Amino acid sequence: MKSCYSILFLCFSFSLILVEAEGAIMSSEKRIESLDAVRKLLSNEVRPVESAMLERASSPFVPNLGNVVIAEEEEEVVLSDEELLTALSDYINPTGIFMFGGEFYLIFKEKKLKIGSELRVNFNGGEYTVTISDITGSTYKVRRGESELQLKLK
Repeated sequence: MKSCYSILFLCFSFSLILVEAEGAIMSSEKRIESLDAVRKLLSNEVRPVESAMLERASSPFVPNLGNVVIAEEEEEVVLSDEELLTALSDYINPTGIFMFGGEFYLIFKEKKLKIGSELRVNFNGGEYTVTISDITGSTYKVRRGESELQLKLK
């Protein structure tokens, strides 16, 4: 009985080996197709490069060599004091207003400014100075040159 099982086991495992081997070995047509694809990928065609293209190409060893930067002339826009105050108003952000000793003060984080104080504002890479000309309960006025702008506490 044991020998019968042994023979069945051997036949079954041999049939599995044949089935696996059948999928592992390619047919001659598939082998020819695969070899042709490999030959096509490995074929090195040397194509000449035009000298004009070489002059414009950047160097792989020097990152910025060959990159042409076209310098554009920037026209400097001159704003009047009124236009500048309007633009600067977005950057003037007091956190509150309070009254102490009969005078109103604007609070900017840790600074307290009263009427006549100057405030520096950074805008477009430049620093501008505005003067606080008036403070009421909920509004304040800033001045630059001859122009004055009234703003509300945000």
